[in-house]
Amino acid sequence: MAPKSQKRAAAKFYQEDIVRRKDDPSSYGVVLRCWQDAEDVPPQGDNVDPLMRPLVQGEVGVSYFPRPVREIVSEDTLELVDRLYQPGDLLKRSVDDVRSGVVTRTNVQAQLEHAVSGQPIPGWKTMDDVESAVEIDMGEYVIYNDWVGQVVEMFDESLVEVPGGNLVRLPELSARLTVGEKGSDILPQPMSSVSGILGFLLGGTRPSDRDTVISVKHTVLAVAWLAINQALSPEEASARPRPQRFWYGSDLGKLTTITRRAEEAMRVGDRVKLKSGNAPVTRHGRPSDGYGSIEVDTLVVQETKTTVDVLWQDGSRETVDAKQTVPYLNPDEYDSWPGDHVLWKTEDEKRHVVVQSVNAQDRTAYVRVVETGAIELASVLELDSHGTGDWSALAPAHDGLGVRRGDFVFIHREGTTNGARAPMVPRIGEVEAWVREAPTLNPNGQISGWRGEMTEIGTRIAAQRGKEGAVEEAPLRRAQKGDDSLNWFGEVLDLRLDGSIEVILPNGDTVVVPLERLTRLYDSVEQLEDLWGDDEGTVEDDDEVEVWEMDQDGHWVEGTIDDDDDEWESADEELDPEDSMDVEAGGDWSPSTDTVIPPVHVETSMPVDPVPAVNGRPTSSASGRAASPDVPKDAAEVDDVDHTASPQIPADSPWKRFEVLPSAPVDHAFYNTPPAQHTRQFMARMSKEYKALQSSLPDSIIVRAYEDRTDLLRSLIIGPENTPYEDAPFVIDWMLDANFPQTPPIAHFLSWTNGNGRVNPNLYEEGKVCLSILGTWAGDKSESWSASRSSLLQALVSIQGLVLVKEPWFCEPAYEKLRGTEDGIVNSRLYNEKAYVLSRGFVRRALEIPLGGLEEELKWFYYTSGKLRKVLDDARALIAKSRATQGEEVPEADRDRAVPRLSSGGIITLERTLVKLQALLDAQSSDNASGSDAAVNGNGAAR
Repeated sequence: MAPKSQKRAAAKFYQEDIVRRKDDPSSYGVVLRCWQDAEDVPPQGDNVDPLMRPLVQGEVGVSYFPRPVREIVSEDTLELVDRLYQPGDLLKRSVDDVRSGVVTRTNVQAQLEHAVSGQPIPGWKTMDDVESAVEIDMGEYVIYNDWVGQVVEMFDESLVEVPGGNLVRLPELSARLTVGEKGSDILPQPMSSVSGILGFLLGGTRPSDRDTVISVKHTVLAVAWLAINQALSPEEASARPRPQRFWYGSDLGKLTTITRRAEEAMRVGDRVKLKSGNAPVTRHGRPSDGYGSIEVDTLVVQETKTTVDVLWQDGSRETVDAKQTVPYLNPDEYDSWPGDHVLWKTEDEKRHVVVQSVNAQDRTAYVRVVETGAIELASVLELDSHGTGDWSALAPAHDGLGVRRGDFVFIHREGTTNGARAPMVPRIGEVEAWVREAPTLNPNGQISGWRGEMTEIGTRIAAQRGKEGAVEEAPLRRAQKGDDSLNWFGEVLDLRLDGSIEVILPNGDTVVVPLERLTRLYDSVEQLEDLWGDDEGTVEDDDEVEVWEMDQDGHWVEGTIDDDDDEWESADEELDPEDSMDVEAGGDWSPSTDTVIPPVHVETSMPVDPVPAVNGRPTSSASGRAASPDVPKDAAEVDDVDHTASPQIPADSPWKRFEVLPSAPVDHAFYNTPPAQHTRQFMARMSKEYKALQSSLPDSIIVRAYEDRTDLLRSLIIGPENTPYEDAPFVIDWMLDANFPQTPPIAHFLSWTNGNGRVNPNLYEEGKVCLSILGTWAGDKSESWSASRSSLLQALVSIQGLVLVKEPWFCEPAYEKLRGTEDGIVNSRLYNEKAYVLSRGFVRRALEIPLGGLEEELKWFYYTSGKLRKVLDDARALIAKSRATQGEEVPEADRDRAVPRLSSGGIITLERTLVKLQALLDAQSSDNASGSDAAVNGNGAAR
């Protein structure tokens, strides 16, 4: 834990906060950008939008209303008016509080004023006093003929009052305008392109800052139909084809709208109407102008105050003022809340349990075992809340386990299930290809594609308005109390401790169903976010060469990388004997053969940068700060890392830093890949690589190459001292494709976490090693692999010195800026404990299941040199110190330790591993004793 004097000030505001300027209390705004947001990565280049420049700590980006002004300001100039949440959102009392809660309900009161006249409505109105003035909005759901769809586009007809009291009809594709908006940007500027029906309707009207929207009607809806009623039989489902794309006129009356609870809550700027009807009215238009007299009773939400019902991790429930809480932006991967369905994973079994309560301080939880009903105490480090070991708070994959409050779900018939093995819950929803089409223009500058077709329908309807045969819109339906025709669909309301789920139906009724009868809706917004949300591993430059990269699913695919230096010879270039490094081939080896290059014994090390370089300089400077975005900026210099595998390595020990073995082991990750046909240039390059490995590897990294597979290597890296990885083995298998060194080496990390999460943000459960030098992270050009500047040695030392670091949580690029903040301190401490406990399990795995080509080395390191005894002693000392000082602040002397203390949950999981490690040590000691006795007896018999 960092000293308090080093902590940065906590943020005052968060996204979607409603704020007011201190120097102008009438000026309200909504916060759109915050410095502390992990996903708030500043865009590159110059931006016209004043909200898009990079933020510094203490700044926020605000959009004011009703005047359309956006700016970045200091937090000190603003005061908080309200904080908005939705059911299912996570929060805390304060940033440094380890206990968190989940919002189960929001309660909003609002002050209202007339949308056009601005006349205030006395008193605070509750959600029971008002109803939405907007019939439907973008993203809302509709149901028709047992299909659930989502509105993805709308065509509007707006009536705009211009100076003089005349009304102008404005048809347009978008949901841009709302009743009461004023300004010169409402009507389009008179241009030659404003032609056809729009020009006809506008006539010679020119924009004015007094133009006022008095009516908005959605005349055409584009609906993406996602999924069908899961309670139907296959025969019934096949008889219901996917409905039409566009809805207008009388067909609108066939759609039933489904509104999420979160959307029913009032927010500043919302348009509402009083259910009582006792609202002021403004009148517009003249009977002679064709529109008649139009009355407007729409109100706008001017200010809100929100309380939230919270379920805390310890099981307590409370209603609190939203302003007295903070959003929980970076949840720990082991966080869970009462009612959650999770998997309890130990080394021996995996069980489906329901969380009853969580002690966040101790990192323990009481869980109900579904199979037996027993209540047991578990370490949260053994609870999988997500169903994926590669979960990340930055880009969380959909939680495959259970459901969450606010999820929309299909309910299967009684006596049937969703077909998945609990606690897995499938999701369903197919977004058709047309929804993903980007807006396009035809040669005439008019919108084309399906949006163009929709625009033609809307403008045709607008042109006929008021004439004989004009299309009239039917009102959309809303589910009524007592109507059970839609009881196969609903929103998750709450999670019960017995594992059952409360679901609120479209008619307002609540039902309780078992998890196995639910399937989650996978909507179009979520699918598009999944499609576009992860471009990690892409490197783009003007000069491109072929490279292999790992995609988000863990598959190796072709990509591109830039290379323009010439310190190492390219594999495609003929080597000049005058310029190339001397390579003593030795023996009868020929560079044209497909065998391994015998290792060359050299006196001096290769002039190869030991860490990624920027502008020819190592990224780790004298200040210990690294420039790579995928490593912490204060990673220690490689020279400062303790590389010592053992104080003294005997000459006859198997711990050789580099060695060539006759054949590749069958357990190598790339053993089954076809061997590449390597060129003479490749073999000459490998001679240099081997020479560098032979001479320059630190003692804590060993590498094995193979005579029968020159394209494969295996490396063992020992975790550095005073990191969560101290003394733990990290094994990475490597493959060099036919394009090496023009393409980077391909790495596969052997993860042994038993599905309990990543041991490091850069080391994925499925084997991906995320680093710029490997082409698996889009870093700066100078940090990417270069055939002329980069080497295998550099990649290996980078992993040890820049990945296996003291505070790995900050290896996530977006988290680096949180170093020193309360949020960063808490999350880093939790991550370090997890990494330490998991990496002790790596020791067990490496000794229990021998690794091909490293068996003797691992035995020597952990048994002969006594490192296993040290691992056990260190862990037990840490446990004893943690128990003795439980609840006390970590003393100054221990604050510099990577893992100064363990939680009760961490101790539970660690002690399971220590039992197994002690058994391994005892067995080895017994074997040694038996061997010694046999030797003594043998000598006696010889005499």
